[in-house]
Order: sequence, then C-alpha cells, then structure tokens
Amino acid sequence: MTIPSIEQVESLNGKIVAMLSEDEQAVLDFYRLQGRKYGVTISVVNEANPEGLARATSREQADQLLKRSSSRVSVIVSQ
Repeated sequence: MTIPSIEQVESLNGKIVAMLSEDEQAVLDFYRLQGRKYGVTISVVNEANPEGLARATSREQADQLLKRSSSRVSVIVSQ
C-alpha cells in the first residue's frame, strides 16, 4: 500500500467510523498505526458504552463496538 496523503487523512476528520468506505478505513488504519511518524494523531471520539469498551479483549473487538456506536474520527496534523 502506498502512503495515504495528508489530505486523505484530514478528510476523515469528523466522520462517523461506521460510515467509512473501505478506502477510508484503510487510511484510518494506516495512520492509527503509523501516524506519529508523519505528524498525524488519530483518535476516535468514543460514543460507545465505556463498560463494554473496557471489556473488549482485542483491538478488533473494540473497533466493532466503536463502529456500532457512531463514534467519530478526530484528526490532528502537526506541521
């Protein structure tokens, strides 16, 4: 995979995680794992039940809870 552009990741800011396309999800995943190298901070604003999220036993399980709860993407780019 090529490195997604800063414009691509910035376009995710404020979007609902569950509504992301496959391409947008790939950009989100890339920058969640490697964003610090590129000056990008990704967070998902949690609108999920905190107890359910705390019980998640894997990142994948937590991601599914976040998708079902209309959580939003937050992107900060440091230049």
